[in-house]
Amino acid sequence: MNLKDSISFFFFGNVCTGCGSSQKLDPWLCPSCKEELIACGERPIWPGKEDAICLFPMNSLTRKLILAMKYKGMQKIASYLVAHSSVGRKGEALQILESWGKNMAFLPVPVHSARMRERGYNQSEQAALELALQCNGKLQTNILKRRIYKPSQTLLGSNARSLNVAGAFEAKNIEAKPELKNGVVVVDDVYTTGATTASCARALKRAGFESIKICALLYEMPASAAMDIAADKKLGWRTEEG
Repeated sequence: MNLKDSISFFFFGNVCTGCGSSQKLDPWLCPSCKEELIACGERPIWPGKEDAICLFPMNSLTRKLILAMKYKGMQKIASYLVAHSSVGRKGEALQILESWGKNMAFLPVPVHSARMRERGYNQSEQAALELALQCNGKLQTNILKRRIYKPSQTLLGSNARSLNVAGAFEAKNIEAKPELKNGVVVVDDVYTTGATTASCARALKRAGFESIKICALLYEMPASAAMDIAADKKLGWRTEEG
């Protein structure tokens, strides 16, 4: 993509986020990239845990979408991803979510107040809202709170990631929300080792929550995360925590 097209994309969004073409968009992808996205989200991914699913794999296309969502102000891409996954298309992922319970509460992984002031939105909240709409559930943004600002985890191994987010979250006591006792779904944008969502789950358990599930937009294999951030820096993406 040349400089002119890059500027046009970032400010007006009139070139495909996936391939950079100027075809008719819907609203971020051209028809061929949209078809590719739907195909790779046809079935959810189980990242090694029965109580966790991811809607898409991290690949060239989904990585471009997630970077644009997190670092270029395109927050609605989170809703777009859910709508074009097998949740929005009434497939396997929707069936799994519905099997977890009716009228589930969707809890986005919170960002620190400093990050919220800088970015202006929480991409996980956008995803949680769309999931709640698709599943006849409800968005809950006042249960989980991020207590500590943490640096990026991308270059950390599994154990270091767990230590990095240990104690980073706190949860409101279940007595304040007794209707949520039977189940909540923690929503994140990218699941790598699961350290962030596991830290959220521990905070919820300490607060008395019993059934805690996890749903993330993308699954990235831990071994590829460090290579990805190196590539992002070469492309000029400003990557940081959460």
